[in-house]
Amino acid sequence: MSYLDLFAAVNPLVGERDPEDPVLTVFGVPYDGTTSFRPGTRFGPNAIREAFLNVEAYSKRLDVDVEKLRIRDVGNMAKVNDAEAMVEMVSKATRELFSSDQPFCMLGGEHSLTFGSYRNAPKGTALVVFDAHFDLRDVWEGSKSSHACYLRRVTEARDPSAVAHIGGRAATKEEWRLSEGLGYVAGPREAGTERSMEAFRRFVSGFKKVYVSIDIDGLDPAYAPGTGTPESGGISPLTLLDYVYALEGKEVAAFDIMEVSPGYDQGVTAAAAARFMNELVALVSKKRQATGASRRGP
Repeated sequence: MSYLDLFAAVNPLVGERDPEDPVLTVFGVPYDGTTSFRPGTRFGPNAIREAFLNVEAYSKRLDVDVEKLRIRDVGNMAKVNDAEAMVEMVSKATRELFSSDQPFCMLGGEHSLTFGSYRNAPKGTALVVFDAHFDLRDVWEGSKSSHACYLRRVTEARDPSAVAHIGGRAATKEEWRLSEGLGYVAGPREAGTERSMEAFRRFVSGFKKVYVSIDIDGLDPAYAPGTGTPESGGISPLTLLDYVYALEGKEVAAFDIMEVSPGYDQGVTAAAAARFMNELVALVSKKRQATGASRRGP
C-alpha cells in the first residue's frame, strides 16, 4: 500500500481512481490549520475539481485536448490538526510520486503544504512560485510551519537560487531582503514586460525540471477574490498564463494550486484555478508524449 492509498479519502474525482498509464496523479489536501486571516481553503480542492470539470478542456495554445487524457485522481488526504504532521503526510506521499517519476497535481489547501512536496523534488528542479507574499518569515503566530513561513523552510532545505517568484508585493522588510537571494523575482508591475519574460526563460533554461506552485492570491483580487489573504495590485490571469506557456518544452515534474477559498466569491477564483490546472496538465502531457516518458504511478 502506498502512502497515497493510506492517507487518501476518496472524494469527487476529475479522473479515474486507478487508470492505466495516467498522464499524472491528482490529489487534494483540504487543510487550512495555520491560516492567519480568512479560513476556508480546506474547501479549495473540490471547488477546483468542480470548476475543472466545467471548463473547456481543449488548450488551443498547446494543441492538447485535456478531456481525452487519462488522469488519476486519488481524492483528498485526510486532515490532521498538527501542521507539521500534515506537511509530513504530504512529504511521504509526494516522495513516492517523485521516486516513481509520476507527475502530479496537488490541490490545496494552504501554501504551507508546498514545503512538504517540493523538498522531495529531484535535484535540479526549479521552483516557480506565483504569490502575493514571499512567505519568508521565520515564525508566524508561534509556528515555523505556518503558510507565511513555507518558503523560508524551502530556502533552508534547498538552494534559494533555484526559486523564481512572480507577483510578490506584500512582505516584511526582512522578507524583501531575503528575496534578493532568490534566482528570479518579478513583481506585478514588471511581470508582464517582455524583458522580465525573457529573463524568466533564461532562468528556467538552467534547470532540467520545474515544479510550479500557484498561490491564487498572486492574482489581483479583482480576478481572484476567493482567497484567504487577498492583496491588491496583483497580476492578471493572462500574465500568469504567459509564464505557464513560457515553460513549454520543459519537464513539469509537479505543480500545485493553493489558497483557493471558495466561500468568498461565486466561483470566479476556482474558475481561474481550473484554467491554470488545465493548461499545466496539457503542458505535462505534451512534454511526456514528446519524450515517451509516461508511466504508471505507485
